[in-house]
Amino acid sequence: MSDFIFNKKLETMPRPELKSLQLENLRGVVKHAYDNVPFYRNGLDKVGVKPSDIKTLDDIQKIPFTVKNDLRDNYPFGLMATDLENTIELHASSGTTGNPITVCYTQHDLDVWSEVMARCLSMSGLTSKDVFQNPIPYGLFTGAFGFHYGGMKVGALVVPSGGGQTERQLQLMKDYGVTFVSGVASYAAYLGQKALSMGLEPDKDLKVRNGLFGAEMFSSGLKKKLCDTWNMDVHDIYGLTEMCGPGVSTDCDQHDGLHLWEDHFLLEIIDPKTGEPVGVEEEGEMVISTITKEGMPILRYRTRDLSFIYDGGCECGRTHVKHAPIKGRSDDMIIIRGTNIYPSQIEHVLMGNDAVGTNYKITLYTEGIMDQMKVDVETKKIISEAEKETLAKTLAIGIKAVITLGPTVNVLDPGSIEQTTIKAKRVEDNRKK
Repeated sequence: MSDFIFNKKLETMPRPELKSLQLENLRGVVKHAYDNVPFYRNGLDKVGVKPSDIKTLDDIQKIPFTVKNDLRDNYPFGLMATDLENTIELHASSGTTGNPITVCYTQHDLDVWSEVMARCLSMSGLTSKDVFQNPIPYGLFTGAFGFHYGGMKVGALVVPSGGGQTERQLQLMKDYGVTFVSGVASYAAYLGQKALSMGLEPDKDLKVRNGLFGAEMFSSGLKKKLCDTWNMDVHDIYGLTEMCGPGVSTDCDQHDGLHLWEDHFLLEIIDPKTGEPVGVEEEGEMVISTITKEGMPILRYRTRDLSFIYDGGCECGRTHVKHAPIKGRSDDMIIIRGTNIYPSQIEHVLMGNDAVGTNYKITLYTEGIMDQMKVDVETKKIISEAEKETLAKTLAIGIKAVITLGPTVNVLDPGSIEQTTIKAKRVEDNRKK
């Protein structure tokens, strides 16, 4: 059993007790939403379902799905289940494709968020002895605050360094003896590359040995590069604004699936086309319900994230269900010349090559009447033009073997592709509509 279990009673609760608690919480939140949120009351009335009809966990399938546009259509406070005077914090998505997803938290909601984040961070190795640097932009995004609250609850010394100023981030790590870092994997990889360019060896000159990263999907190849660069144990965290922010699930030291906190969330996997449930170990779309949220409960939210539920327990001792790392999003799939492609397939090829760095970008464009794909990728270190040409050919062959299409591959020097401290924009679609 792991030495880093934050809440042993709840994290190792026997499955029958955990399911009983989950059903109790589910029934309570359905009644809370029905009584206080017109959107849910109208939706349940439309299908002839009352809160009293929820007698088993499977009865959640009687409830209609909630989708992202429902949150946008009820912007900003139409899905609130309590008066604003009872809430104390607000977070929101960027709103680049419509009204931002806005959520408000009661004190209870913040306490729950801090609790699940403390579990995730502890599972990733954070203790009260650690110096924990949080290089995520503080603001309306949920990320930085979730990590901050969880880190404080664990009792670590939190360094709220915020986003950007990469050289300063590295200097703070060195000056303060930082041992644990958070953020997005692509930025952690960029920090490692920047350190090397400054003459620092992260695995020797810095003390960071554990990291917890989320906000974007990242492949096993990118994880390995992070581990090798920093001599770091890398953990993956999953979450989304609609649930609480980060903190829904994390992988334990087994690094084989992410434990989802079933006392606060109910997970279903459905066929993204039919909406029907799929079996254990069968891939589909994750649908998640918040079952303890006061301010803005969300029932059966279609995340569009693709995963599957593991069958069986875990050697770490935690009893909460595990789901596979996110494969991609059902709405992120690229269709080019009739072929379905996930960006993760291309990343897997790129990150599997030792000469490749950690930053890349996929661009789709139209040439004549034909859609084309270009992949820009950085090298780990400066190499000759001849070596770049050879590497580009190798990568193009590898990508074609996986997706059946041969893209143009451009091999670039380290630092050539713009890097941010939030989600990396991996795909740019410039095709003619």
